[in-house]
Amino acid sequence: MYTVFVVDDDLPVLHYLKEALPWEAVRCRLGGCFQDPEEALSAAGASQVDILVTDIGMPGMDGMALIRAMRLLHPKLKVVILSCHDEFDYAQQALKLHVTDYVLKETMTAGLIGDLLKQMSEALDAEQSSEAAKRDMEAKVKQNDSLLRQAFMFQTIQSPLLHVQEWERRAQEYGIDFSRGERVPVLAFPDRPREAVARFRTPELLRDTAENILTEALGTGACKVFPYQQGELLLLFPFSSEHRIGSWKRVEEMLRTQQTCLLQYAKVSYSFMAGTPCEEPLRLKENLAALVGLGKERFYMPHGSVGRMEQALPVAGLGDELLAQYVPALEDFRQLVLQEKTDSIAATVGQWMGVMRENRFHPVEVKEWMLKIVLEIRLRLKSLQMNPTSFSSGLLHHDVMELTSLQELGEWLQHFLNQAVECAGRIRKESKRREVLECQRFVASKWQERVGLEEAAAHLHLHPNYLSRLFKRETGENFVEFVTRTKMEKAQELLERTDKTVEEIAAMLSYENKNYFTKLFKAHTGALPSAYRSSKKR
Repeated sequence: MYTVFVVDDDLPVLHYLKEALPWEAVRCRLGGCFQDPEEALSAAGASQVDILVTDIGMPGMDGMALIRAMRLLHPKLKVVILSCHDEFDYAQQALKLHVTDYVLKETMTAGLIGDLLKQMSEALDAEQSSEAAKRDMEAKVKQNDSLLRQAFMFQTIQSPLLHVQEWERRAQEYGIDFSRGERVPVLAFPDRPREAVARFRTPELLRDTAENILTEALGTGACKVFPYQQGELLLLFPFSSEHRIGSWKRVEEMLRTQQTCLLQYAKVSYSFMAGTPCEEPLRLKENLAALVGLGKERFYMPHGSVGRMEQALPVAGLGDELLAQYVPALEDFRQLVLQEKTDSIAATVGQWMGVMRENRFHPVEVKEWMLKIVLEIRLRLKSLQMNPTSFSSGLLHHDVMELTSLQELGEWLQHFLNQAVECAGRIRKESKRREVLECQRFVASKWQERVGLEEAAAHLHLHPNYLSRLFKRETGENFVEFVTRTKMEKAQELLERTDKTVEEIAAMLSYENKNYFTKLFKAHTGALPSAYRSSKKR
């Protein structure tokens, strides 16, 4: 449905058009009827208007002025002019304003205006369809261009550069011209690739989105953007060796700006690594290959970094030093879990990540080293509980090996340790409850005997003092009180369901003194045994 405004200072004309036109049949809705053109213009600023039906000769703002003003708000506005004048001058002005039709009021009918609205609706449909097809075609052309530029960059990096002149010819098609000066290659990559890909569902969509944002932000200037893989992009910046410090500063400032754009519009954090300035194709190829192969160096870059390859430090391989750190690290993390030191997790993890960063061990070896530690903690948790632990070794291996930076590894480890501490606390609580329940079951099974704390502790293989404290903490009553309550509840049952005498019941419950049993029973129930039995029988 298209929105129509009707403007005429003649009130009967407004009423006639409002009531007589078949609005739904011509797929239009009346957005408003206005006697005052200024009021119509104000309303047009707050809502979409597709078609304007207006008088020309009105006090104040005339129809021509209204059309000009509303076209500024709605450039695709269709217009029908109503007029009492059959003069060439008005028709000429209407043509200049691209008015769809010019209707004399003396010849105006509802059918005529309805036909015009229907024609305008169909014209608007055709324009929208044409624009959609145009946008679709532009998107396909852009996508195809993106794939061609990606293929060009893949070929440049991975294939021998046998025909330099042919490469230069193709490079110029993409805006790379070494005759205009040196170029600095820059690799842009998402800091958390797994999360970024999950957000955009596919690596291709992430890459295309990032490419669009950077292309829009950088414009059509000398800097060129090329898609690569997994959300990565390669950028080529112009560089002046004569003003080396100033050029590096400009490159870094531009990269910081691009980081902000990516974070703002794609909600993805990116880091950038710049290569060295290149003045010929072979040198550029070497730089690009080095940049995309910097997986080890990238592992140690903090998120949101802007670095330079020539400043990158070498990454150490696995040595005795990393192996020597295993036992103290395992002990630190294990004590955090077993002693439930949640407040110390961040500091301890930060300390060990600092050791990794300082020594710059090989990333794969660091992840395998860390995986061995978390699996050892998992095994310890599993040994503490009767049911299997919720930490799957397969999932742990997958999670750790998928991490792409030391920062991610530290954050993942903190999350794991917090979960492990929670699991350890739950196991400890369940373990204590099991011990208390087993003690209660043991006492209940020995209701005919005298059961002491030492006997129950020996049955559970616990120290009597520990069992006493544990029982009190978990149940709120001490061991002797529980034994007495258990026997008194059994005495109630015997009094209700048997004809045995009070003396016989006291003996069955291992009370040699009837008076002592009677005193305990009254303290527990508030009645003497004989009175309790009588009340139950009544």
